[in-house]
Amino acid sequence: MPLMTMSGVTKEYQLGKTTVRALRGLDLEIAKGEVVAIMGPSGSGKSTLMHILGALDVPTNGVARIDGADLKDMKEHQLVTFRGQKVGFVFQTFNLIQTLSALQNVELPMIFQGIGKSERHHKAKDLLERVGLADRIRHKPSELSGGERQRVAVARSLANAPEIILADEPTGNLDTESGQSILDLLKQLSARDGKTVIIVTHDPEAAEIADRVIRLRDGCVSSNSVMSAGESHA
Repeated sequence: MPLMTMSGVTKEYQLGKTTVRALRGLDLEIAKGEVVAIMGPSGSGKSTLMHILGALDVPTNGVARIDGADLKDMKEHQLVTFRGQKVGFVFQTFNLIQTLSALQNVELPMIFQGIGKSERHHKAKDLLERVGLADRIRHKPSELSGGERQRVAVARSLANAPEIILADEPTGNLDTESGQSILDLLKQLSARDGKTVIIVTHDPEAAEIADRVIRLRDGCVSSNSVMSAGESHA
């Protein structure tokens, strides 16, 4: 059984008197432990699909299931709890709180899940050590490089042991070397920990770590390609 299933998913937004159809009957399955890249031009529906896969939004019509749960059956407070437990987010702009240390940023999601202070502290420290920042845990974001900030964001995404890591343009603000180190880290989360990693990106090099590349156009899947080792995604 797939971990994530989208069946006949549509999403419409009302902008004044205009109805915007962002997704148009989209069908999609993602397996547990898979690394998937979602690509497509601006306006193709990537961001809307990302919001639904991350349980940040629900379809207008159709079925969106994550780990067997139908998102449309959930009330808003249930969606908040669900995504807090199931999904870790990594953003292009890092989304770290500037007044908090790396350690405190990683601890933050655990506060919302009711995890005690001592457990939060030890788990956050372990996660930062794992992403190679053992000597930077007391530093604030302004004292870290872009690559280090994104490593903090990856550690934070793992705070509540989610099954799914959703990365939105994770290398977009990084130089080539730092970007590759983040991609290697994301790939490792699938290979070593069995996480399902979804990367929404314009960058063909970011897509190269994926097991499968899904391309969107006009709110639908235009291609769905399983990639062999060393195959170009350009």
